[in-house]
Amino acid sequence: MSSIYDLAKGSKARNDVDRKIFTLIIFSLICAALIILLVNMSVSISTGIRAYVAGEGMWAKAQKESVIHLTNYIYTEDEYEFESFQSVLRINLGDKKARLEMVKDDPDIDVIFEGFLAGYNHPEDIPHMITVYQKFGWLSEVQKATDAWKSGDDKIEELISFADQIHQKINDGDVSIEQRISWAADLEVLDHELTEQEMIFAGSMGELARKVRGYLQWSTISLGLILIALGCWLTLRFLNSTKIWMRTLEESEDKFRTLFSNSRDVLYKMNLTTQQYEYVSPGIKNMLGYETEEFLAGGPKWIYSNIHPKDKESMARVMERYEHVKNDHFLPVVEFRLKDKFGKYKWVSNVRSLLKDKDGNPEAIVGSVRDISDKKMQDNQLRASLKEKEILLQEIHHRVKNNLTIVSSLLELQKDGVNEETKALLSASQSRIISIAKVHEKLYESTNLSEIQMDVYISELAEEIEKAYRSDKKNIEMELDIMPYVMEINQAIPCGLILNELINNGYKHGFSGRKEGIMRISLSKKGKGVELVVENNGNKLEEGFDPFESKSLGMTLVKVLIKRFEGEITVESGEWIRFCIYFEEPKARA
Repeated sequence: MSSIYDLAKGSKARNDVDRKIFTLIIFSLICAALIILLVNMSVSISTGIRAYVAGEGMWAKAQKESVIHLTNYIYTEDEYEFESFQSVLRINLGDKKARLEMVKDDPDIDVIFEGFLAGYNHPEDIPHMITVYQKFGWLSEVQKATDAWKSGDDKIEELISFADQIHQKINDGDVSIEQRISWAADLEVLDHELTEQEMIFAGSMGELARKVRGYLQWSTISLGLILIALGCWLTLRFLNSTKIWMRTLEESEDKFRTLFSNSRDVLYKMNLTTQQYEYVSPGIKNMLGYETEEFLAGGPKWIYSNIHPKDKESMARVMERYEHVKNDHFLPVVEFRLKDKFGKYKWVSNVRSLLKDKDGNPEAIVGSVRDISDKKMQDNQLRASLKEKEILLQEIHHRVKNNLTIVSSLLELQKDGVNEETKALLSASQSRIISIAKVHEKLYESTNLSEIQMDVYISELAEEIEKAYRSDKKNIEMELDIMPYVMEINQAIPCGLILNELINNGYKHGFSGRKEGIMRISLSKKGKGVELVVENNGNKLEEGFDPFESKSLGMTLVKVLIKRFEGEITVESGEWIRFCIYFEEPKARA
């Protein structure tokens, strides 16, 4: 009796232990899930904040460039400077478009992407930027940054309005030097106001990053302490994941700090007569570690001594032209590698423009220098990724073409043992499949995986169909007059199917009961669009016959497919039966 009781008691104890272990595992999984959620949230938020800081750098660069171009326009009245002023502001206006869309109750994600892409933000960063704005907009730091962003956009609109007024007054007549100085002074004030908003935005994002890091850090530490109490093996796993998370967070924070500290461009002015710098902005300290005085004292020769050996030859040619600068030989953008104070080479982009005196002779070069080392590295990675995707897409087109060929062969096998009407239907289906397969064949053979060389495609398709109808009893000549033309795949497939139907109909009905004749296919320019004509001198259409009222599958396909690329089709009956397809080119429609 006692042993049974002990056994039951031991079983109950084991069940209690099992329940506790099960509860412990469930609780551990919940804690682990919370840790994973925190890590993903940390990476997403950090990426979003980093992207905003990088975007602010692009925004500030565009704003500074616009001020430089407008200042040049005030003194030079060079219309190119005014056009450049308008052009660089597309970055700022793109970011504004994204912001205005994000504040809507039902924002359009495509519009947000379009705006941020216009602001030169990386496509992979945009979802994280949207998350930070929409999910954490209630935080005071985000609200403060948003207010600065909005104020900056308002100032940009004020800058555009101010520029339009200047442009109008300059076009109206002579402007005094006092007026130009006054405009320049007002422009400088507006530039300072914009800079202030940029600093508020960047500072708010920095505060947000620190605040988020603090919240996430303390949350992780709390979960870690709980997991330690649950058992050594759970604790070791948790600590390992925590170390990985902390390392990821620290790496992300380092990248954020690097981008933040290098987000300012270096502005400068160089006198062409003395070939010395008259001004270099303090941003040179953050970018290369040098003091402003070192650049002012060293001049272009000192910079040349710090240029990467592989870039010296090209830069020597640029510097040789300082003696006799001409507009047609002046490079507005120069990229090269420059050694910083610590001996490290950095890729920089020097965006320059000429300042001219009252006689129109160049007297100085003004510009901005930006660290583009990360961009160069990303460009190399993108080129490698694009090459890989092109190979993959090419293989897909090849496999699609092969699979369609197999389907055509299966239809050929199905013809055995069926009546003539069914054979005709199967043959028509085969012909349509072949026309689609040939599109994918051309894409596989082409270096451009989204466009078809239609002159080659039409010629080969016509030859395939002619070969199918060729016999000793009939002599039907095929005449082609096809201009070189490139068509997108979305247009090429329906166009190829229509062409297939018209050529097959010509052979079946146009030359029924005839031993000879001519089939012509032409592709040529017509007005703003392109005209594709399929015609034959075979049997005439019956009086009053309208092919578009026909209930046949072929003509039904033609009527449906012609709408796919916004085309129009007409039929002319006489000595020749002509099917004329007209469609506008994509650029003309845009």
